[in-house]
Amino acid sequence: MDTEIVEMLRGKGLKVTPQRLAVMKLLSRGGHFNGEQIYEELKKNEPSISLSTVYNALEALENAGIVNSFEANGITWYEMATKAHINVFCLDTKEIIDVSANLQDIENQLMEKGFDVKNVSVVAYASCNKVSNK
Repeated sequence: MDTEIVEMLRGKGLKVTPQRLAVMKLLSRGGHFNGEQIYEELKKNEPSISLSTVYNALEALENAGIVNSFEANGITWYEMATKAHINVFCLDTKEIIDVSANLQDIENQLMEKGFDVKNVSVVAYASCNKVSNK
């Protein structure tokens, strides 16, 4: 996995740093993490890492299009940049569930108006207690 991550970083013109590698490894597991969760997880193996270093790494990765961020319930969440989808924030469980969706129409409409679209982020807030297929 390290080789793939190194190639991805270099392919986007980013310097390969231990901090970026660590953030990428964590996010590559899948799921959604906020900056503090990433910091706490990375600190277990690298006690000297700072919260600002984590956020600097996340910013560089997001600017390169490797990581996406979105706001849900007043918190910024990070995930690997993948196929466009809807992030559903479950009001009852506080989970975030990815739901596949074709968001191409939204992107196309924005591009037709002259926007240079980098990412389409859709967050839905829902009660998920009746969802059987989490």
